[in-house]
Amino acid sequence: MADYVYAPKDDPKHRELWREPYDRDELAAFEGFAANGRLRLGFAISPGLSMECDDPDDRAALAAKVDQVVAVGSGSVMLALDDIPFGGGPQGEAHARLTTWLHDHLAGRAELVLVPTEYVGTRSTPQLDALAAGVPEDVAIAWTGPAVVNDTISVAHAQARAAALGGRPPLLWDNVPVNDAVMSDRLFLGPLRGREPGLADACRGYLANPMVQPRASQLPLASIAAFLRGEHPEVAWRETAADLGWLAFATACDTEAPHAAVRAAAAGDLAPARRLFAEAAACGAPGLEEEAAPWLAQVQRDGRLALLALEVLDGERAVDKVLGMAARWQASRRSAVTVFGPRCSVRPVLGQADDGSWQVKSGAVQHDANAVDDLVRLALATL
Repeated sequence: MADYVYAPKDDPKHRELWREPYDRDELAAFEGFAANGRLRLGFAISPGLSMECDDPDDRAALAAKVDQVVAVGSGSVMLALDDIPFGGGPQGEAHARLTTWLHDHLAGRAELVLVPTEYVGTRSTPQLDALAAGVPEDVAIAWTGPAVVNDTISVAHAQARAAALGGRPPLLWDNVPVNDAVMSDRLFLGPLRGREPGLADACRGYLANPMVQPRASQLPLASIAAFLRGEHPEVAWRETAADLGWLAFATACDTEAPHAAVRAAAAGDLAPARRLFAEAAACGAPGLEEEAAPWLAQVQRDGRLALLALEVLDGERAVDKVLGMAARWQASRRSAVTVFGPRCSVRPVLGQADDGSWQVKSGAVQHDANAVDDLVRLALATL
């Protein structure tokens, strides 16, 4: 990975107050990052809620703000016009004019990337047609995939998006492992899945959207980096998790890995579940004790709950044991954070309908897919 793009919508000066210049300390932070040299700094600005694209004063304000960060070392600029009201073809034409003007203003001082208002989907629309016709060829146009959050993205998806942009390969801004907003109940610590080999080659570039928790994001990002190198993302994930001392914790925060042990228990083999949940009940996460504290406590609690369920499955019928398991399960299901798979979780799985408009896709609400819940239900069914 070579690039970092600064684009947090909770920085008022990125979005709502985009016209306000950064102060000396804020610019020093950008300059320090750029001077470190390990990653190229990219600066995103999101003026679309209040900017008039052809207004000279607004353009001057945008130029002044962008110039501040380019002057201290930003090598790329992202004009983020996402998450604003739709306007069809005329809006696309206006955004193309604004993008062309900013491209000319930067004049080789920094790369320019456009995040369009219609940043999902694979079908052509009047807005995308206008961007394809009006945006300079060397400006990358970002895309999150068939939907905002995707379980799978294929080479064919990228090729279809390129066709919708007049043959221009998209810059994939992959919403993995992001967990902000409606997804904040979970830590997505599992490996990258569902990305077809060759996908990166079918795109102009690749950006991964990390979690709110920066240190925890290192593990899924390591898996993504392995994918971009052509290596197996799950192998790199396991090796990195073991090196960090996070393997048991990360497995519990994965959406898929714990279920295999529960399936084995349902078939009569309790050993894999005993190992997994005993490790979870005693797990640690060195370096994550502060930013991931709620999830760490929940993994340990749910691990102990699962061990109780395994005792019941193994023949324990004492009333106090069974009622204790049920009481712990009740409390666990009411927790504000979720581990071992979703109990009732929401994701922005939003994509294009056949007419090009937004549509809620299957998988936006995930429920009753929690490995511990499945194990407790299995135990209760034996009574």
